[in-house]
Amino acid sequence: MRIAQTILKYTVRLINLIMLFFYFCYKIINAGWIVGWLVIKGYRGENEEVIEYHIQSNNPWHIILLFNLISMTPGSLSTDLSDDHSIIFVHLLNSNDRDDFYKTTNKIELLLLRIFSNRQLLF
Repeated sequence: MRIAQTILKYTVRLINLIMLFFYFCYKIINAGWIVGWLVIKGYRGENEEVIEYHIQSNNPWHIILLFNLISMTPGSLSTDLSDDHSIIFVHLLNSNDRDDFYKTTNKIELLLLRIFSNRQLLF
């Protein structure tokens, strides 16, 4: 019985990791097209902004991965981490995309929580 629970736990983690991979790839391609279009239109960064993103976890690996995944997405760049490791400061190329950034980052963080959580979190 214990072996079956372990296999199930790691299977759920693997499924969430695969979901994170495909969701993140989709978001990178989508954001890349948007940033490319802004560059073609001659956008000069008049509408940029630095925002705060509050982290839901205190797991160091989770924070490192989230910090780097934010930076890998075109149009956003993680600039700093607060002293208590609860806030990531993010530079957005276009402040009009703030709501989409929060929605996307919350989804990525939820998938990371499912991957790194000791509890079994299903989809």
